Amino acid sequence: MSGSDSSTFQIPRFGTDGLRGRAGEAPLDPETLRRVGASLGIWLQREGPERKRVLIGNDGRDSAHWITEAIAQGLATADCSAVDLGLVTTPALAFLTRSQPFVAGIMVSASHNPAHDNGIKLFDERGGKLGDDAQHEIEELTAKLEFGELPRTRIKEEHQLVGRYVEELANRFANLDLSGATVVVDAANGGASELAPTVLRGLGADVVEVACEPDGFNINAGCGALHPESLVDTVRQSGAVLGICLDGDGDRGIFVDDQGNVHDGDSVLATLGPVMRDAGRLPGDTVVSTIMTNLALRRLLREERIDLVMTAVGDRHVARSMKEHGYALGAEQSGHVLFDLGDHFLAGDGLHTALTLLALPGMVRQGASKVLRQFERYPQLLVNVPVNSKPDLDDLAAVRAARDAVEAELGEEGRVVLRYSGTESLCRVMVEAPDREQVERHVGRIVDAVKSEIGT
Repeated sequence: MSGSDSSTFQIPRFGTDGLRGRAGEAPLDPETLRRVGASLGIWLQREGPERKRVLIGNDGRDSAHWITEAIAQGLATADCSAVDLGLVTTPALAFLTRSQPFVAGIMVSASHNPAHDNGIKLFDERGGKLGDDAQHEIEELTAKLEFGELPRTRIKEEHQLVGRYVEELANRFANLDLSGATVVVDAANGGASELAPTVLRGLGADVVEVACEPDGFNINAGCGALHPESLVDTVRQSGAVLGICLDGDGDRGIFVDDQGNVHDGDSVLATLGPVMRDAGRLPGDTVVSTIMTNLALRRLLREERIDLVMTAVGDRHVARSMKEHGYALGAEQSGHVLFDLGDHFLAGDGLHTALTLLALPGMVRQGASKVLRQFERYPQLLVNVPVNSKPDLDDLAAVRAARDAVEAELGEEGRVVLRYSGTESLCRVMVEAPDREQVERHVGRIVDAVKSEIGT
């Protein structure tokens, strides 16, 4: 980047789940990514002068190759080398960063976003997502860099390392025998396309593969965790005990039982909370979720004498609460489920969640519909409103007035969640109440106010 002008450079800002955007456009352009790679390298070199190795993986998007190259170029300027893991899931990359001699991990992924988007998630040597303070330092460093001639980089490929994660899951579930059971897996044409079928077959399952053929452009396209309804007919017709819907990078899972019922993160908490409590594996008789969790789940868990702690949206917030208080189980409604595996390591892996469910008594013989907990939910409607800016919502008079009026009418029988997306130019409006017509009316009122103030 000889001759680049840092004074006009736009500092990249990490959102709730890393850096994300349209591939090829800032902040997902080569210049910014080289700067991020170099800044990460500088940050890592504070731990000592020895050469550092950074593990990089991707979820199969067409843009992954040049993004990996740009990051590796930046890392090389700080005497850090890049190792390419290839097609993989985010949880697998996190585990391998932790268990192998790497000082950091980078997942090139936009998770559930369409193929034209991409992003990067940064992990420390313990396999945890890099904290806010560290990410802020890296952001600020990017604006201070001036490159001369960039070094030549040779990215070492070590795709075989993925096999270590297959072995890890086999060891975690060594007593799980899926012989004679049919399992449908939808990998969203993403990072788990090879990994998930391999693991399930290794445990004896007859696997029906759906959306396990990534071509760089079909990730999340009408498949995966965002579209579990597309798996219903396949699960029923194949006689499967369970259908597994993963997202693009494999860190979330939504499930379809043998009767075609869809089960999200709330269902997983409702099912596993009592099971883990009865087994003495639920510290404090408490589970963790987010403000998006359906109010009916709190009532169900209260009847089971289990407390529910709610955090801000984002699995990182769930993870923080679990680590701070020693809780063992947490989940987002969207399918991120976190388990404490000990030694300060949380597994947030759609495939791990699936195997945990498959290991429940009766699952293989009777099917998931007899095992997974179902409950009557409050109607809940979420609308994403495109916005042209993200001012403090309390500073928008019309929005504030609409929200306050709805909350006053709902009282304790419902709630409003109003927030910006951390990765997209969207304002998320969610209302939950006992009556569907009431929910739709209230959502419409707040959406209209948002559009009038900051809508595109």
